[in-house]
Amino acid sequence: MSLTIAIFIGLSLAIVFIFVYMFIRDKTIDKKFMLISVSLENINQEIYKLQKAQKDNSLKNVEDIISSELNMILENLLQSIRESQSINKREIDILYNKILKLENNIKQIALPNIAMQKEPKERIRELYDIGYSIEDIAKEVGIPAGEVKLILKLQE
Repeated sequence: MSLTIAIFIGLSLAIVFIFVYMFIRDKTIDKKFMLISVSLENINQEIYKLQKAQKDNSLKNVEDIISSELNMILENLLQSIRESQSINKREIDILYNKILKLENNIKQIALPNIAMQKEPKERIRELYDIGYSIEDIAKEVGIPAGEVKLILKLQE
């Protein structure tokens, strides 16, 4: 029986120790929360004072200066973008014309080899493979564009 009493007393002391520890821990946490609360209140007071000072110091002049400077920077940036766009458009047009010339040169080089073939279906497939449009193939072979489309679909 003395062993159960010793265990009971030990457990009772442990429970009391836990309650005391939790009570002390709760108090320290409450103190920390109070410190945080006071700090937040002080910060709010400082923010209020700064806002009031801001209104009194006519910051509108500063805002106007910043706004005008930003507008000037944005106008310069917009002008630079427009210049770049026009330069890019010219370069794209030049490249597009070069591509068209290359395409026509390839067609002219490949056309004699294709013209040698006797089968019109083979000519149509070859012309289509090297990049001729259906209308161009129809003109080259001398048949309607619809028939060229049909032949291409049947060859797939």
